[in-house]
Amino acid sequence: MRKQEKVLVPALVGLEVSDAHQLAFTARVVAVAPDPDTPLPITGTVTAQAPAPGTRVVPAAPVIIAVDPGGGGGGGGGSLAEPPPPGPMDPAGTK
Repeated sequence: MRKQEKVLVPALVGLEVSDAHQLAFTARVVAVAPDPDTPLPITGTVTAQAPAPGTRVVPAAPVIIAVDPGGGGGGGGGSLAEPPPPGPMDPAGTK
């Protein structure tokens, strides 16, 4: 049986969301919102990510990012201190 290829998760925290998407794409992973039913903001800064940078994952794996859209509005959503909710299946359909 062939060993499955793995890619490294890049460091996305501190980047503008558009730059984070581009870097994730280049690294062959997908930046997604913590809630799959809520799209990421178009602008803002990445404040947290899971899995951590340097983690090895299968290509096209989701990397959950929290984004501070700016403008001060307060409220939660910018922290991933608790484990993120179950995400989408990986390309093999196993999770």
